[in-house]
Amino acid sequence: MSVPPPSVPPQELRVAPGRRAYRWPLRIGLAALALAALAALAAQIGLWDADDALQVVILLGIGASAAAAWAAVIFRTRLVVTIDAKGLVLRRGGARASVPVSALDAVGIAWPVADPVWTVWFDPAAAPGVAAVTKTEGGSAPLLRGRLLPPGRLDAVRDAATGTLGVPWRVVDDAGEEVEPPPPNALTRADRVTVDDRGRYRSERGGALLAVACGRRRTVVLRDPYAAPLLVFKRPPLGGDRMRVLDADGRLIGRVRGSREPSFHAADGMLLGTTRGDGGRYVVTGVDGRESASLRRARAEGGDDGRWRLHRSPSAPAALRALTLALPMLVGAASRPS
Repeated sequence: MSVPPPSVPPQELRVAPGRRAYRWPLRIGLAALALAALAALAAQIGLWDADDALQVVILLGIGASAAAAWAAVIFRTRLVVTIDAKGLVLRRGGARASVPVSALDAVGIAWPVADPVWTVWFDPAAAPGVAAVTKTEGGSAPLLRGRLLPPGRLDAVRDAATGTLGVPWRVVDDAGEEVEPPPPNALTRADRVTVDDRGRYRSERGGALLAVACGRRRTVVLRDPYAAPLLVFKRPPLGGDRMRVLDADGRLIGRVRGSREPSFHAADGMLLGTTRGDGGRYVVTGVDGRESASLRRARAEGGDDGRWRLHRSPSAPAALRALTLALPMLVGAASRPS
């Protein structure tokens, strides 16, 4: 008779701010030390009076010490959350609070999509000490911003919430309304898309949000409403009219060359399509001579409503369909990514 192996309890997950939480103290401290070293060197080789250099070095040393003290304060007052089968344990300094799994309604994130806030929804009566550790808003508590967490940590939190805790994953928008889970490959399959000046890609049929352009000029990430990355658009430090396009796993899909009338190339460099602008309408023509995509202003009653319509041919190659999602960014349609 075989003996079943003993059950292994789920491993606890500890979540705390990563290195990004300390980036400004670190930058200031390193800059102060570098300037102090330069001042000392200048005094040694006779470019600066020794007494004046000493005063500057002392002031910069005080600045570096202040930056180190700032980092220490951040470390001591940071919020640390532990997740296990019993629920959540929140610690900040000497304060501690528990949220039993029976008190949890949901775990998830609150928008903005570019920097979601890890949030828990719970019964305050069953977890009375939470307000002493972190800010609460009725039956919810925003815990940590996504940009402060180590890479991949928010995905681990989601896995722990739905797996270890067995509670639903919830996403709420800017207005506090719950966001429905996006259908699989919704952006990939959509042939007709509207794009506004905030970089929000919506289905022209029904208006469902498909993706949000997040980031700055050199790197823009298209994320779905649940903040999962879909596509990454990267420009090099020099030569801003070129762009690499990668999928969510970092694999190169292709390249875009040019700005107002870009050309689209596969990962191996093969030309997939070219763009022509004509009276506010941009047409992407494939190597077969057929129209693969087009971008034009959306018109509404009373004039321009600030949106653009991107139409992609279902017969266009998959790589070209993905690359043409960069067209609104290149012509300035998505001028203010989130």
